[in-house]
Amino acid sequence: MPAHLHLPQAPSLILTRPPSDAGDDARSLALRQAGVVLHAFPLIRILPPRDAAPAAQMLAALADFDLAVPVSPAAVHAALGMLRTPWPQTCAVGLLGPGSRAAFEQALRLRGESPEALRILAAPADAADSEGLWLALQGFGASLPQRCWADARVLLLRGDSGRDWLADTLTSVGARVCRVSVYRREAPAPDEATLERLRSLLVHSGSSAGRASWLLTASEGVRNLQKLLAPAGLQASVLGQHRALATHARIAASARDIGFGRVELCTADTASILQVLQGSRGRPA
Repeated sequence: MPAHLHLPQAPSLILTRPPSDAGDDARSLALRQAGVVLHAFPLIRILPPRDAAPAAQMLAALADFDLAVPVSPAAVHAALGMLRTPWPQTCAVGLLGPGSRAAFEQALRLRGESPEALRILAAPADAADSEGLWLALQGFGASLPQRCWADARVLLLRGDSGRDWLADTLTSVGARVCRVSVYRREAPAPDEATLERLRSLLVHSGSSAGRASWLLTASEGVRNLQKLLAPAGLQASVLGQHRALATHARIAASARDIGFGRVELCTADTASILQVLQGSRGRPA
């Protein structure tokens, strides 16, 4: 870790993303080595789909697709966990940012397969979303045998719900898009242990200067946090004393909407998180 990123004090950071891979572990280790005190409070639970048969059927036919897009690290792990054959070299991979790419490449290597044998296209860190991936895919249509997206077969590997922007955009240029659920998301159970943990993080964390920042990586997680406040006996105003680090402008807007007093943008990589925690100016939120 570069010396200029080591934090002179010991800020606290609440990780709200469900743990999914060693990439998350590596980031946590790097943050701890830089002096950050970490707390875990996942705002989304990742569970298997209620019916895995449609996903298994689509993955068995993966060689019939020109492009497959696991939309998150959770989708990467779920899809590769269901895939019973090597990833076919004829099926390119689209990924929504460096985090998903790192998860995919690592999981593929653990299967004894080489990411270098595949065509992988990923959105950049500063545009890790569907729009960013679409920009990264601009040359892909021209590389297809028909030289355009018309009749290209695309498989979106996702949760039980999600944004339809990429599917709609691909459909509008003539691609044949299939969407299949490889996992489902649920909010944290509002049991007493969860609610007491939330009260501890929001109310009993000491002075304003010592309160932890919340790293928010999904708008759905922000909404789940809002729904936990009333069962925990908390008013939304309690969030006004806390800072949120959001990894996308939509997430930042959701954080402001539910009452966070200070919201800053960062990417999900360690250096960006540390720069914001260090007090460097993040991107406008």
